[in-house]
Amino acid sequence: MAQHATWKGQARIRGYGNTHRMAMLTFCLIGLQQVFTWGIEMTYFTPYLLQLGLEKSQTSLVWIAPPLSGLIVQPIVGIVSDNSTLRWGRRRPYMLFCALLVASFLLILGWASEIVGIFISKEALVKKATVALAIFCIYAVDFAINAVQATCRSLIVDTLPAHEQQLGSAWAGRMLGLGHVLGYFAGTLDLMGFFGTVLGSTQFKQVCVIASATITLCIGVTCFCVEERVLVSNGDNDGKTGAFHMVATILKTTFHLPRKIRAVCWITFWCWIGWSPFFVYGTTWVGETYYRQDAKTAAELRGATDPVGALARKGGAAFFLFSLISLAGSIVLPWVVESPDDDPLASVKDAPTGLSHTVLSLRRYRPDITTAWGISQLGFGVSMVMAPFTHSFSSATTLVALCGLPWAMYGWAPLAIMGEEINKLAAAANPHATYSRLSEDSSMQLSRTSSDSEPPAADTTSGPTSGPEGMAGIYLGIWNIFATIPQFLATFIAMVTFSILEPGASLELGEGPGAADPEEGVRQGLSGTAVCLAVGALCSFVAAMQSFRMRRY
Repeated sequence: MAQHATWKGQARIRGYGNTHRMAMLTFCLIGLQQVFTWGIEMTYFTPYLLQLGLEKSQTSLVWIAPPLSGLIVQPIVGIVSDNSTLRWGRRRPYMLFCALLVASFLLILGWASEIVGIFISKEALVKKATVALAIFCIYAVDFAINAVQATCRSLIVDTLPAHEQQLGSAWAGRMLGLGHVLGYFAGTLDLMGFFGTVLGSTQFKQVCVIASATITLCIGVTCFCVEERVLVSNGDNDGKTGAFHMVATILKTTFHLPRKIRAVCWITFWCWIGWSPFFVYGTTWVGETYYRQDAKTAAELRGATDPVGALARKGGAAFFLFSLISLAGSIVLPWVVESPDDDPLASVKDAPTGLSHTVLSLRRYRPDITTAWGISQLGFGVSMVMAPFTHSFSSATTLVALCGLPWAMYGWAPLAIMGEEINKLAAAANPHATYSRLSEDSSMQLSRTSSDSEPPAADTTSGPTSGPEGMAGIYLGIWNIFATIPQFLATFIAMVTFSILEPGASLELGEGPGAADPEEGVRQGLSGTAVCLAVGALCSFVAAMQSFRMRRY
């Protein structure tokens, strides 16, 4: 940021009481990445592509989209929004516009074959064009949703002061968990039985409609309820938003990250080599495990009128349990894990009145947030290493469900640590800054702010903003780079694994060479999907060791 930036207004959240405001600030996350929309994508997209005739090794190339979009979009959107002088704020305009793009491309994806059929009549060309359009829509959804994710995370860090960052991150984790529950629950339902053909003629079309409506609603609610400070002038940095300047800023910041932020980034790097195949192939693995148990279940899938929906519902049932445990963990863990700022009351402020005394009395036994994060990574690694040795649907479902607690920690811990660190660095760099944010000093104003109350008069303030102040976007964008690069590695591992263990079309869903013969029995041999999960999980042990080491920082 520049040396002298000028701001207008104050960051405010409409709502009655702290709980209501936190819920409104983080409500956008219900419809965001790895939540409702992303849960639908992970549940249905792989089976959908396999049904179109893609080989498993080819689908792994399609799934370069999430890490590629995160690598490119989030740092750029972070820098652009950090320097945005739009009168509606720095984050919300990008959130809303890109959410509408996500909704549009999801609808196009659901009706890809019908759209192609309008322009092409030859059946062979229709199938190829449908595959091409579907892949394009997947890439478009991922690029747009990464822009939404970058701005949503930055909005939380921007709006809350340092002492409320852990609370805000805890609420973010809860909304992530709630979104997972809703998304995977929808994936387990036979929507055709509920809605008929009103929302579409297949399960996949209907979940695309629901996901589109959900992300638009959730982003809209947060944009309405949160009011940002407006950057009037970026001082010496005005006009420096070209491609070269952005790349130079990203590289310079990456190589000079504060120690603790750098540690979180590297832990995230190792985490995502495990989480990437889990979310991309987890549903498929559970569904395949069910239909490969015996000849009866294999015949059941071959006789299904909607094999994609049938396989996805089986996998979605396991991930629904995963999401329930994740949601429960996101509610309970912030009460039993020690706050980063060592405030004995920080983790009990948000606990129900009846549990506050119990939580406070157990404080001496609570692990700090970095230790808890490390323990959760060990749990994830142990669970997924068992995948290749699991051959029953109940065992596969249990292993997936157990990963709910590690995911609850991931949805909360890194953002809490980074958010607090960013705000502490900003305070140290700008001890005399004259603007204000949400704080305990303004609690009366904040608790009274609601949709029908008059806002306070806007104030224009300025101060030295060198260093971390206002840089939440780029720090979180760089953090996302460390989350996306390992996904490329996981994709390469998956491509090699499937090429060796399961070449050709999908046994259960594909057509052509490699697909199942209706007269054949159950597929024998090592599951390539399970091997991908296990290889990725090994890297979680490295992440756990680095988490324990971060305690010294």
